[in-house]
Amino acid sequence: MPFVLKAVPQFEEHVHKFLAPSLHFQLGMEHVKGEIAGMAQKLGISRKASDGAVEAAYATQREFQRRLLEAGERAMARLEETGEPGLILAGRGYNIYDRGINCDIPRKLRNQYGANVIPLDFLVTGKESIAGLHDNMYWASGRKILEAARRSAASENLHLIYISNFKCGPDSYIKYFTRQAAGTPLLVLQFDGHGNDAGYMTRCEAYLDSKGILRCYSSNGETKPKAMPATAS
Repeated sequence: MPFVLKAVPQFEEHVHKFLAPSLHFQLGMEHVKGEIAGMAQKLGISRKASDGAVEAAYATQREFQRRLLEAGERAMARLEETGEPGLILAGRGYNIYDRGINCDIPRKLRNQYGANVIPLDFLVTGKESIAGLHDNMYWASGRKILEAARRSAASENLHLIYISNFKCGPDSYIKYFTRQAAGTPLLVLQFDGHGNDAGYMTRCEAYLDSKGILRCYSSNGETKPKAMPATAS
């Protein structure tokens, strides 16, 4: 992090060269433009060019999110059509998408068990109320996780896996309300960067079996379960 590097004695004479704008995305695009413009000026980049870059970045992000949600809608529609079970993968982005942190468990659930894994960001959020669970959830990710838990509770075919990391203060708080929102037992996997996948996969198998999903996937007698096309895995 920039403030850590600035405290390194060897970097003291180079502190003025650090490019570390403070971006508060909740304040909107104009705020981001202003912060980026100040940094860009040090690099000899005009305000017009930096503003254009910010606008292009926002547009690209919107398109990316649109494609995620479309894939999620297709996956959910397929599950409803076929009656197959699905696993909603909840947690913070750096936990559920980083293969190094989570031992690539989501992909292994897909490849080894044919599980229909749907990550949190593939679900439409912000439309369901979490009133009654927590009326003042501070973290945006917490609100999304609670919405996902409520969505899993509303369907017999949806089940929740919560991926967390060791000593995460927000997660230790959010998990309490997530259990209430889910209504049924969920699987919490906590990673610390030191374990391998053996113990985690054993817990996943036990969870799938307790939910009746493991039996569902292997009921056709095939050594490799027939799985849904990878629309959102």
